[in-house]
Amino acid sequence: MPIDRRLLYNIDWGMMGATLLLLGIGVATILSATYSGRNSGLEVKQVYWILIGLAALLVCVSVDYRRLVDHAPLLYLVSLGLLAYVLLLGPRIAGTRRWLVLGPVQIQPSEFVKLVAALFVAKIFAESKKDSLGIRDILAPGAAVAVLAGLIAAEPDLGTAFTMVPLFVTGAVLAGLRMKAVLVLLAVGILVGGLGWQFGLKEYQKTRIYTFLDPSLDPRGAGYQKIQSEIAVGSGGLAGKGYKKGTQAQLGYLPARHTDFIFSVLAEENGFVGVGVVLGLYFFILWRAMDTAQMARDRVGAFLAAGVATVLAFQVVYNVAMVAGLVPVKGLPLPLMSYGGSSIISSLLAVGLILNVRMRRFAN
Repeated sequence: MPIDRRLLYNIDWGMMGATLLLLGIGVATILSATYSGRNSGLEVKQVYWILIGLAALLVCVSVDYRRLVDHAPLLYLVSLGLLAYVLLLGPRIAGTRRWLVLGPVQIQPSEFVKLVAALFVAKIFAESKKDSLGIRDILAPGAAVAVLAGLIAAEPDLGTAFTMVPLFVTGAVLAGLRMKAVLVLLAVGILVGGLGWQFGLKEYQKTRIYTFLDPSLDPRGAGYQKIQSEIAVGSGGLAGKGYKKGTQAQLGYLPARHTDFIFSVLAEENGFVGVGVVLGLYFFILWRAMDTAQMARDRVGAFLAAGVATVLAFQVVYNVAMVAGLVPVKGLPLPLMSYGGSSIISSLLAVGLILNVRMRRFAN
């Protein structure tokens, strides 16, 4: 579907530029992280995924976001089917069932389900006719989102499942959720958290939390990633050790250095300066996303932009805090930088949704 040329003038080229810079920094960091290991050549594959992701972004901005939101219920049902299929029939890889295998390609549906959830939440709350909402008003949409989160958590993929929480809360608060209801939800969340700890979490997941509090409990096992990541981040200093000169990455001490812990490699090699540049780019994208939500032409656009921005913000904040040793380790990639086709394409689709809302703010 061709894009109206008049809409091209309204594209946020600044946000697009920041996105491309982060993609480029990510490819360079992946090259450095895998330079002396067995995973050399992944930076080339990442470029292919980026090209596919940019094509997906182009398709995304060519379709009016209101049409996408209108199809949110159907996309929700498709998401349920995909998650159920992966959970029941998907291949077990590294002890988890997260992927659809299509020939040589592995797709992680949960990465795209986050965006479907954002469309679904935007539709439900934007169409609400009430000025304020109570607990009863959010039970049905909350249960619908909880089903998605539950299926993702069962894979298990707690990191991605947790992104549903701030997404839903953002939509509910923007729709007018009363403070009393917020307090009730907080109490329920604490109760569910306690029950989840007792009956829901597996032993290895509890071990991650124990070793987060005290990595010395298992320095060569569950606490290893946290310890090595803190060493990498702390040793970067002001300007870093230099490109391809980070010892934690080059000597293979840092696990998952091209995926979940790519920020550790960046910090070790580029120091505080490099970290500041990358965080500045992320901040700029998130600021433009929230600015888009404020200037959206309608409620559904505002809810969609804010929801997608919340998903991106949660992933960035948690990943950065994780590599700095401030929160427990979870498998949550850094948007636009971590290696992985599903992560890259979904991140670019997220940017595409925000651009979509912004470029149509003046449309009839």
